[in-house]
Amino acid sequence: METTAHYTRVGLFVIIFTVALFIGGLWLSVGLSNKTYVTYVTFMHESVSGLSVSAPVKYNGVEIGYVSQIDLYPKNPQNVRLLLSIQEGSPIYNGTTAVLETQGLTGIAYLELRGGVLSRGRIVAQKGHHHPEIPSAPSLFLRLDTALDNLTNNVKGISSSLKDFLNHQNAQAIQNTLQNFSKISDDLERNSKKIDSILNNANLTLQNTANASKQLPEVMESVRQSAVSIKQMTKELTISATKADIMLSNGATAMQTVNSQLMPQLISSLTDVQAIITNVKSVSSQMAVDPSVIIRGREPAPTGPGE
Repeated sequence: METTAHYTRVGLFVIIFTVALFIGGLWLSVGLSNKTYVTYVTFMHESVSGLSVSAPVKYNGVEIGYVSQIDLYPKNPQNVRLLLSIQEGSPIYNGTTAVLETQGLTGIAYLELRGGVLSRGRIVAQKGHHHPEIPSAPSLFLRLDTALDNLTNNVKGISSSLKDFLNHQNAQAIQNTLQNFSKISDDLERNSKKIDSILNNANLTLQNTANASKQLPEVMESVRQSAVSIKQMTKELTISATKADIMLSNGATAMQTVNSQLMPQLISSLTDVQAIITNVKSVSSQMAVDPSVIIRGREPAPTGPGE
């Protein structure tokens, strides 16, 4: 009888402990609250190693839900499909992205939600889909891995380019160039005094140029005054030319008057003078033959027959 009672107490204890353990596990996993959750889906294009079911989902560091399911997407096994149970009313707007993060040094992975624009409205399920989809973004490790891959490829490309560049022909050309530089250096060392002299001359030239630039305003002022004088002289020459044109015009008018009025009279007078000179010559000839002509005059011509 005592043995039966003992077994009964042990069985009752085991049942109570099992129920308590189940309730505790349920409380630790989802909590015993009246929170309502909305299921979202996201597709990760990278490995989700370290992420497990019931891993927290955070928004800007604040826990708002948990990962409820992890599996490969049947239509594209390269993608991992995650079902997220997120508290109703959480700020999941269009523009929100899901990023895989790790917590501290433990390497425990969780899902971080970022961004979202309130004015664009909440994310809703598309036609033909059961759950609203939150777009994913590459994690820090994926970005670093991609950057390292790109860096490695660039280094390989540079190494290959250098290898192609440093062939025998180019190496010989580089060696010749270095020898030429050496010769130039030797020439510069031998002609250092000449170079110093050239530099001194250049410095003197610069100083003279500076002095000339200081005197440039005075020269420009002289040029300006000369230009004003030339302008005034040009104006006076223009006036003189105008007066000369007027004088020439008046002279032409006077010449026309002389030609039209004085020249006929002058010609007539010259004709009369010529007649007088002819008469004087005739008288002079007669006087040379017979001076008495002056006293008695010319004899009349003898009469002809019948006069």
